[in-house]
Amino acid sequence: MTPKQKKTRLRAKQDKRALHLETVKSLQKLQKSAVKLYVLSSQLTHLIDAIPDSVLLKDREGRKLITNKLTQGLFKLHDLDWYGKTDIAPTSAPQEMRINHELYRMALESDLHFALARRELKLYYQILVDSDRQMRGAEALLRWEHPRYGLITPEHFIPIAEQSGLILPIGAWALKSACEQLKLWQGDPLRKELSLSINISPCQFSRPEFVGQLRQILKKTGIDALQLKLEMTESLMLHDIAGTIENMERLKLLGIQFSMDNFGTGYSSLSHLKQLPIDVLKIDQFLMRDMANDSCDAMIVKTIIDMTQKLGIKLIAGGVETEQQFACLKQLGCSTYQGYLFGKPVPVDQFEQLIDNRLGLIAPKDKVR
Repeated sequence: MTPKQKKTRLRAKQDKRALHLETVKSLQKLQKSAVKLYVLSSQLTHLIDAIPDSVLLKDREGRKLITNKLTQGLFKLHDLDWYGKTDIAPTSAPQEMRINHELYRMALESDLHFALARRELKLYYQILVDSDRQMRGAEALLRWEHPRYGLITPEHFIPIAEQSGLILPIGAWALKSACEQLKLWQGDPLRKELSLSINISPCQFSRPEFVGQLRQILKKTGIDALQLKLEMTESLMLHDIAGTIENMERLKLLGIQFSMDNFGTGYSSLSHLKQLPIDVLKIDQFLMRDMANDSCDAMIVKTIIDMTQKLGIKLIAGGVETEQQFACLKQLGCSTYQGYLFGKPVPVDQFEQLIDNRLGLIAPKDKVR
């Protein structure tokens, strides 16, 4: 090989390496932006969902103003490159998210591997009340307090956890933490009557070792299992219904109760509902949205209430956000309620302060603070 050929080959290698490095940098930049967009979408959805329907749906211009302000604030917080640009179409961000879905999924999955060890995963608690607004229990809800991207809600990371298998250690931690918190409440005279519900993933519940793991948690924490409710979605019945019933029966012997979440989304049949040893049924919140103004939705809810009463199953109305919805549900005969109208999911210290406020244990001057 002549010196000229060697020089040409060396230059080609250098150009190839430079191109490779430039490609890596571009992908890293794209990944960074995509993750920011993903988390922005999660946070924006969370913030908008926190606004009661009575405010959000009051008028079109008001809704546009609220969402624009929230979006601008989040774009600025995450220092996105296109913040403040007016030539970006509203559909560009969702389109960018779809194109780069795998990138931000991989990035969040990578962070999720370390979330437990870094104590970024937290349990938030939301109050359950009866028709007189008296507190009857709480639901433990998983949240990811990301150090950079802020609060990420389950719908944005649980699917990733399930696909990657991380749901097993995460679910085990959440269940153990919930039982430990319940034990603390059971030792407190003012909180000992509270029941606690926690969601269980179908992937977690269907594992052969799940019953044994839960039995060990109950033994170690020493809780009264009668106050623990495991919430499962209707989709669990699409898998091994015979195995599901067997595991439920084994756990019910220990005193554990079961709640079916998101009822009304289309998976269940009356025959399945009759077979499953369900103690509580939670009506999906999408039925709450127009129930007060839509006679068809109200009729569906009324049918569910009548059905559960005949089957001896307790009922919870989830996603109650307005006084109008609450009044309508009371009139239809619902007994237990959950939703932003009564309290948002909050960290345990804020939840316990809410309990103290309801019991009148906080001095007036402290309430002002």
